[in-house]
Formats: sequence, C-alpha cells, structure tokens
Amino acid sequence: MMQQQRQTRTRIRMFTASELAEFEYCPLTWWHEQFEPWVHAENEELFARLVELEDEHGSQAPGLPEYRLIEQLLLRHGAFEQGREQHQQHAEAVDDLEDDIEEELRHGPPSYTRSRRLTTILLAAGSLALILLIIGLFWH
Repeated sequence: MMQQQRQTRTRIRMFTASELAEFEYCPLTWWHEQFEPWVHAENEELFARLVELEDEHGSQAPGLPEYRLIEQLLLRHGAFEQGREQHQQHAEAVDDLEDDIEEELRHGPPSYTRSRRLTTILLAAGSLALILLIIGLFWH
C-alpha cells in the first residue's frame, strides 16, 4: 500500500504558477509547449520542415496547423529578426540613394560641378600662358 502511494506521488506532475498562467491564457499553446517536439528544435530544423511542408503541399502549406506552429516558433525564436534588420538596412540605403539622386537633379552632382570649375580654371590658365608665350616670341 505504501509503495502504491509513492508511485502515485511520483506520477503526479507539479505545475508552476507561470505554467498555470500560460495554460489559462492559451491552453493550446501550453499543450504545444509541453508535448510538441518542435518546440525544442533548432531554427535550421524548423526551416527545413517548413520547406518540406511547402514541397509536399504547395501553396496550401501555410494553412496547415503544423506549418503555422513552426512559423510561430520561429517568430518566437527571433529567426526572422535578421531578415527584418537586413530589409530595414536595405530600405534605408535605397532612401539615401533616392535622396542623393534628387539632390543631384536639383543642383547637379557636386563632383561634376567641382571638376567643371577646375577644367574652366585650367583652360583659362593654359590660354593665358599660351598668349603670354606668343607675345614673348613676337616681342623680341
């Protein structure tokens, strides 16, 4: 009898207050956290399974419960954060390029304006030097 009571006590699982709160908030999520093997998988495994589901089910894959579960797990792991950051950096770079193009269209490219001024000064200096050379040849 005493042995049965010990076995019964060892089978009873004690839940923490946070687990109970998670269960109260969403029983399905709690169940998946407790019993779904994908919860403990690495991101690479999860992405591989998503690809498999897409290959097997085509455009219907995103509607599958397993697909949605894995997608939520990846979101929770922050697997898409790097992609979001890269997208944000790319969008900022595109904005900067667009601003530069607008500026060049308004005022002309700064390097072009500088090189044009320099060319004009060099041509004027060269012309002046040529004129002085010609005057010096005929003056003697």
